[in-house]
Amino acid sequence: MIEAILFDIGNVLLNFDYRRAVKALAEHAQVPANEMAEVLDELHGLHETGQFTKLQYFTEVARRTGFKNSEEIFHQAFSDIFTPNEPMWEFVRPLFGKVPVYLFSNISERHETWIFEKYPELKRFNGGFFSWRMGCMKPDPEYYRKALEVLPHAPERMAYFDDLHPNVMAGTACGLQAIRYLADDHAAFLREVGERQLLE
Repeated sequence: MIEAILFDIGNVLLNFDYRRAVKALAEHAQVPANEMAEVLDELHGLHETGQFTKLQYFTEVARRTGFKNSEEIFHQAFSDIFTPNEPMWEFVRPLFGKVPVYLFSNISERHETWIFEKYPELKRFNGGFFSWRMGCMKPDPEYYRKALEVLPHAPERMAYFDDLHPNVMAGTACGLQAIRYLADDHAAFLREVGERQLLE
């Protein structure tokens, strides 16, 4: 039996599509969507490791792309990319109050603000580890080291679910009971959880 569970957010709890942000932002910019995508990709790591604040990120994207609208419009266009993954939420809800559950995500300050406003059930988690706060991103071993220093459980007593293979491998290397989650095959995830007897 495990003592805690770590949940990635993107494409686990919440599906997302960055193409929506690219398209919406490009409508207010002086560059086409493909150039907007290149700028966002280039700044992605700086944003999600907290090296850029929300305002700095907005200012730099606007400078490079000629974005001409307000920061509020930018925030809406950049952040409105998420939809709940209902099968995973059906799995999560019975766990609240039964076993500690934590969010474990590469995410920017702007997206963290957005999802907690739009999806208040995220506040039911026992805590979270967010790359922009930690200064590093999965699968960097430093991310896992910092989290494991805080969590009051041995790695082998914690389950960890993530959609990206490198992140799962990094978690496994730290001793976590890691399982890769694919939203288009939720049944396979449930089978593996059962086969590994992670829950009662």
